[in-house]
Amino acid sequence: MMKNIFLLLLFLFNINCKTEISNKINPPEEVVNLFENYTKLWSDGNLELIASNIYDQPMSIYSKDSILYLKSNEDVKSFLSKTFKNLEDNNYGFSTINKWESYREDKNYVIIEMNYTRFLKDSSIMGERFRKATYILRKTDRGLKINSMIPHTVLEQ
Repeated sequence: MMKNIFLLLLFLFNINCKTEISNKINPPEEVVNLFENYTKLWSDGNLELIASNIYDQPMSIYSKDSILYLKSNEDVKSFLSKTFKNLEDNNYGFSTINKWESYREDKNYVIIEMNYTRFLKDSSIMGERFRKATYILRKTDRGLKINSMIPHTVLEQ
């Protein structure tokens, strides 16, 4: 009887491990590179390169209570400047990518949800440990660009 229970538990553990492995999302290298670069630029507060190399224009940001439509590079820079000022006022240090929550791709767009953590300058966690944001990337002749974003937490905190 004990042997059968042990075998059943081993079988269930094996199924669980395979399920975990099969649910792991591995976006293409181009997508991973874009977000690693974005996270580094965000952590460095490099507004100019984010505006010119990462964000597409026009761009939409779907917050909990509003939609922000950024029509031009100047609109993007203004949004980034305000956001980074608020983050700096809150002692923001840097961000890290934890994992990819979901991934979907078609001919012209990629939809991806990223789980990340923000840290204060002293390396302690800033706010929620596991934050999420959903991004819509548009495929352009200059590569992938972030076309829309849905932050699931307040951007400035």
